[in-house]
Amino acid sequence: MDSTQVARFQLAESYLRAGQFDRAIGLLEDLYEASPATHVFYEKLKEGYENVKMYDEAIALVDQRLALDANPVLLFSEKARLQFLKGDEQAAYASWDEAIAAAPNHANSYRVVFQSLSRVRLFERAVSILEQGREKLNSKDQFQMDLAYLYSLTNAHDKAMQEYVGLLKNNERQLSFVRSRLGRFIDQEGVLDKSIPIVEDVVRETPLNRSYRELLGWLYMENAQYSEALNVYRAIDRLEQENGGILFSFAKQAADAAAYEPASAAFAEILERYPDAPSAPEAQMGLAEMHEQRAQELLERAFDESGTRISAPNYEASFAAYQVFLQQYPTHPYYPEVLKRMGRLQQDVFFNLGDAEATLLEVLNEFGSSSAANDADFDLGRIAVMRGDLDKARLIFTRLEEKLRIGELAEKARFQLALIHFYEGEFDASLTLSQVMNENTSTDIANDAIELKVLLFENKGPDSLNTPLNLYATASLAKRQRTYDIALAGLDDLLLRFGSHALADDARFLRATTLREIGETESALQAFLEFHLIHPTSFLVDRSLFTAAEIYEQQLGDDDKAAETYSKLLLEHPTSLLASQARDRIRMLRGDGT
Repeated sequence: MDSTQVARFQLAESYLRAGQFDRAIGLLEDLYEASPATHVFYEKLKEGYENVKMYDEAIALVDQRLALDANPVLLFSEKARLQFLKGDEQAAYASWDEAIAAAPNHANSYRVVFQSLSRVRLFERAVSILEQGREKLNSKDQFQMDLAYLYSLTNAHDKAMQEYVGLLKNNERQLSFVRSRLGRFIDQEGVLDKSIPIVEDVVRETPLNRSYRELLGWLYMENAQYSEALNVYRAIDRLEQENGGILFSFAKQAADAAAYEPASAAFAEILERYPDAPSAPEAQMGLAEMHEQRAQELLERAFDESGTRISAPNYEASFAAYQVFLQQYPTHPYYPEVLKRMGRLQQDVFFNLGDAEATLLEVLNEFGSSSAANDADFDLGRIAVMRGDLDKARLIFTRLEEKLRIGELAEKARFQLALIHFYEGEFDASLTLSQVMNENTSTDIANDAIELKVLLFENKGPDSLNTPLNLYATASLAKRQRTYDIALAGLDDLLLRFGSHALADDARFLRATTLREIGETESALQAFLEFHLIHPTSFLVDRSLFTAAEIYEQQLGDDDKAAETYSKLLLEHPTSLLASQARDRIRMLRGDGT
């Protein structure tokens, strides 16, 4: 190719990229005529013809190449594909047959034809070609990956699994690849039902093949059969002498999926069978975390609406599990983290501020260089707020913010300082602080800061004392300090005196959340359901509907009403940020995917 041809070819390529196919074709035809043996001229000219559906010209071009007998299998396959695109299916099938006939004893012939068929989505014929090739070559292991994929595409999921099992028989290290391939189809109807029995059979027949067992465990997990999966992973753990490592991985995944019974059984087995293994401390901590997660999902509370201590079995189990960790692993790196978590439970669940303070001070004083120390310091600031010692809280949050400067905890400390100004009626200072915070709305703290900023912008006045806003700030602080009677009285006073103020929707929403927090479930539900009738244009309308649906679902156990209320949210507020969560909740209530 001389320099002139290079320049003209580059120009033709730029025309192709720009979609100016006619101009590209003119240049390429001249180049091809001058140098028909140059492969790139042939390929680009064929591409140009195909782009403007000049199939006859493209086929003639391929025929010219065939005359040179360069690669008949590839060229017959390419000719067949173009004939199929042209609409001449009979000629296309004849050309694909000619491609195979050109070299019937070579595996690559079948592979080239299968790829050509796949490009025009003739998957069932592609399957037939590969099966034909396997028989011709008398090799059962030929084309396993390709056939498995094609079987999945054609809904022959049992055959696909047979191929994957064969693949693992020859090479156990292909397990990740197999799971990746299967993962593309795992949500389709019938995949798990057809696949699991096949893998169960091969595990029975070949019990020492680890990849088969791991594949079966993974399929059980995907099918939410956690008890069956536990048995599989238990067997792997023992056969491979993993000392609880495999069981721990299973337990974490099961706990994350809210399969608490099998997760708990796995954690317990690790602790009993492998108490000295490296996985034992993590299992003890994982058990405590799991109980805590379960309590949060159940909205468990340790006090009733009258303030009387009641049983909170999951929170109590979590606290007890953390205590065991501290007793058994006093030198473990997780020790300060566990101590901090216990302090949070004492503070936020059991409301024992004295014990919480002592626990958090132990983290701060004994493990000051640990990552848990800053969190403990932050929680000590929150305790000061709950006790009404705002000066001490301000000192702690300021110290933490100056120490960290950047990061999530620094932002959280900054927001707490903005809240303290807000509680004290220093609205300009609160606004200034909330304005300098990171506005990355993917974080909860940024969204909280934006919400505070909007509240301050929209609700000053009508008098210079900002009386409604001061009443609201006082009620907010009282709610945080759990003096709920003061909070509710303040909000009722605000609504009585300033019922038409722009702050009324915020006050009503805060009142409803306070009622929910103290266990006045029916009153809270009524307040959230009425909200959109009283404040139809409020930005809190969608949130009030979502919260009402949550109460139906989580506290009253009325799934029909919950689904109806989530649906109302989607219908009336389709662009709400809560729409995605509402759809997920509806699917879960209907049992979709279970």
